[in-house]
Amino acid sequence: MGALNIALEGASDAIGVQSAGLKFLLTLLFSLPVCFTLKQVLGGQPAPVKHIAFSLAGLALSYFNYGNDTIHFIITIFVNFTLLRLAGGSGMSVVLSFIFNMGYLLTAYVYVSTDDYDIIWTTPQCIMTLRMIGVAFDLYDGHRPEDDLSKEQKSLFIRRAPSLLELLSATLFPGGFFAGPQFSFRMYLDFIGEKGIYKDIYGGDAPPQLGPAVKKVLFGLLLVVTYALGGPYFGEDVLVSTDFETSPLLIKALWYMGFGFHFYFKYIGFWVISEAVCIAAGLSYNGKDDSDKPKWDALEGVHVFDLLSASTFRQHITSFNLTTNLWTARYVYKRCRFLGNRHLSQAISLCFLATWHGLYPGYFLCFMLEMLFIMVEDQMLKVSDAVPALKKLKENPVSAIPLYIVMKAWMSFFWSYPITAFVLLRIDRIHNFWSQFYYIGHVIYGLLFLVISYVIMPQIRAKRKKEEKDELKKSD
Repeated sequence: MGALNIALEGASDAIGVQSAGLKFLLTLLFSLPVCFTLKQVLGGQPAPVKHIAFSLAGLALSYFNYGNDTIHFIITIFVNFTLLRLAGGSGMSVVLSFIFNMGYLLTAYVYVSTDDYDIIWTTPQCIMTLRMIGVAFDLYDGHRPEDDLSKEQKSLFIRRAPSLLELLSATLFPGGFFAGPQFSFRMYLDFIGEKGIYKDIYGGDAPPQLGPAVKKVLFGLLLVVTYALGGPYFGEDVLVSTDFETSPLLIKALWYMGFGFHFYFKYIGFWVISEAVCIAAGLSYNGKDDSDKPKWDALEGVHVFDLLSASTFRQHITSFNLTTNLWTARYVYKRCRFLGNRHLSQAISLCFLATWHGLYPGYFLCFMLEMLFIMVEDQMLKVSDAVPALKKLKENPVSAIPLYIVMKAWMSFFWSYPITAFVLLRIDRIHNFWSQFYYIGHVIYGLLFLVISYVIMPQIRAKRKKEEKDELKKSD
């Protein structure tokens, strides 16, 4: 491994990227032929054979990337296996799963994380944390009366605790271990057992999957290269550079918008490549469309075009980090339904995601601002529907393009605002940057929230009540 690491260091220096990032990319790329080969070779084989093969493949790729730090994954799997065997199916098992998995992850952050974006073993540990908590929840649901379960929970629950081999395989599966996506344990067991729609991907009539996987991985590489090329001009370091700080405010704003656009490429390239690995393995198979063409989008992590063309915050949310957002909705947001308050459930979900990313204040500031911005945007859309002039403007085809341009520019600037906290992490660095823009995101959206909530919306509601009374009088 020493000679290989030296070679990777030399290659990364030559092309101007982190050696850890290059090794991570190579690991994902190696995973594709490994998973495709295993799928082709192991079709029709007993489930334990497949579990052993995917477990060994995941361990080998993990050791290539993280070396002896792979021990953390083994410890996590063994502890969770023991927990599920001893207490699985109980509410206490879910609580203990949260405590152990989040505790292990946060302890790792304290001891090994830095102020920069770390590509170390904590990245797959993040993925594993959610997967293990999800399994505990699914087993808990499997021990509840079915009448108490939602339709979604009925499709996900499991009746028995996983065997050690099953848990190793589902966790170390190369397509989901390193960068996601999240998938349910039941889905993985169906994939291994060739059940349900997964019957279709074996045999002589199996749909071709190598072509879609290669197309997807090439697209992912294009996104990764785009991020690398844009790094010197729009990377995080630019935000704290002297050139940025001394630039005129308008230039800063345009530069800032470029940073926000470039930021996503750090993640979406790796996610798209991970999705390609899942396609190569067959796990991403999602049946056929109306034209009888196979769909490979069951584990799509990002709608790239929708994300890059989005003109509202809501569009961003619904096109980015899809499987993690789905996991959070399933196991945090919807589980808070008993609180009876949608906004409180949303705040708890976002606090969980912030903690999951790390203990830096920047993560919490980012997600709380995101919640504020979404709330205000939802309010503004309600106002635009309630005010005839605004509704007419929004529905006029002539104004569609100018309105899109204005909304896109507005969203691009203000979406970059919370992202700043996400990348700068520490309060002093965040304050230094936000003060250059006079805390405009807090001021604008804080005022909008107050004015819309306590001035405009009460007037709209009062007007509607008056119109309803007038309609009742006419009908009488």
